[in-house]
Amino acid sequence: MAGKSERGPFASAHDRVVPLHVLSPLIAHAVERGWNAREIFPFLEFEGTHPADDGRRFSYMEARQAYVRARRMLGQELAVEHAFRKSIANYGIVGLGAMVQASAEAALRFALAYQTLAGSVLRLEMETCGEETAVVARDLYADDELGQFWRLDHLLSVVHLLRQLPGATPEPIRFEIEGRLERGLKAILARRLSARILDDADRSCIVYRSRDLCAPLRFPDPAAAHMLRRTADRELAALGRIDARGLVERIVARDGTLRGRREVSAELGISERSLDRLLAREGVRFSEMVALQRIRKAKSFLRDGETVERTAEFLGYSDARSFRRAFQKATGLSPVEFKSGWKATEGGA
Repeated sequence: MAGKSERGPFASAHDRVVPLHVLSPLIAHAVERGWNAREIFPFLEFEGTHPADDGRRFSYMEARQAYVRARRMLGQELAVEHAFRKSIANYGIVGLGAMVQASAEAALRFALAYQTLAGSVLRLEMETCGEETAVVARDLYADDELGQFWRLDHLLSVVHLLRQLPGATPEPIRFEIEGRLERGLKAILARRLSARILDDADRSCIVYRSRDLCAPLRFPDPAAAHMLRRTADRELAALGRIDARGLVERIVARDGTLRGRREVSAELGISERSLDRLLAREGVRFSEMVALQRIRKAKSFLRDGETVERTAEFLGYSDARSFRRAFQKATGLSPVEFKSGWKATEGGA
C-alpha cells in the first residue's frame, strides 16, 4: 500500500506535508453533495460545516483516506472534477508565485519547484525534448488503489493552473496516462482537453509545444517573484522538504562550483546545522552533484556552439583533456560526438 517509493528518498507517508487549502475542493464537494464531511475527514476539526484552519498540515495517509471515501461515492471522475475545481488560492504561495512570473514556462517551473507546498503527493518533473515539453508524474508512494487517481488529478491540475494565469494560455497537445481508463472517464477527459488522449501508456504526462510555454504573462513582477521564492524556500526548509534537486540549484553556483554552507543557509533562512540535516536526509553528495551539474551546463554550452576548450574553461576544468574525460565518463560520449549527434538531430527536425 502506501509507502516509500523505490525512487526515493522521499518523505514518509506519515509526514505532515498536506495543507488544509489543498483539501478545500474536496471539502466543497462534500458539502455541496450533502456527504457527511466529518465521516470523510475524521482528522479535521469542524466549526459548523467548515473545518477549523489552525495551520496544521496532514499526512499522506490522512489525506488518502478522505479521497478513498470520496472516490467510492463519486467514482473515477472525481479526479477530473477535483483538478478543475482548484483555484489559484488552493495552491497557496505556489499559485501566487506562478501568477507574477514572466512567462507560462517560468510559472510552471516555479510551481514544480515548490509543489510540496501545494500538497503534491507525486513528483512532477518537467522534461523538454526538441519542440515538446512534458510534465511527467512520478509516484512517491506505492499505492495501487489511488495511483492512477493521483496522476490524473495532478496532471490535470497543471492544465487548470496554466489556464488561470493572466495572459496567453498554452493548451496541451497530448495526455498520456499509465493504466487503462474507463470509457466514460476517457470521454470526460476528451471534453475537457483539446489534446490527444493515450491510456495504457509507458508513463503519465501532459505534453505541450515548447514554444507555447514561452507565452508572456500579463502582469510579471520580478520583485514579487523574488520575495515569494524566498518565502517559499523558508517554508520548505521549515518542513524539511527541500529535495535533492532544489538543494543542488542553491548549493551549486552557475559556473558549477560549490557555494559555501553559510551563504546557502542564510539564503534559506535556516542554520547551517539544519542545512546539513536536509542534505543528509536527501543523501546528497556534494562531489557527485557538482559533477552532474557541470555536465548539464557543458551540454548546454556545446549545444550553443561553444568549443570544447572554451566550455572546459567556462566550467573551471584544469584543461580540455580533464573535461573530455569527465564528459565521456558521465555520458558515454566524447564532447565532439555529443555535438555531432545534437547537430544531426537538430538538422533532421
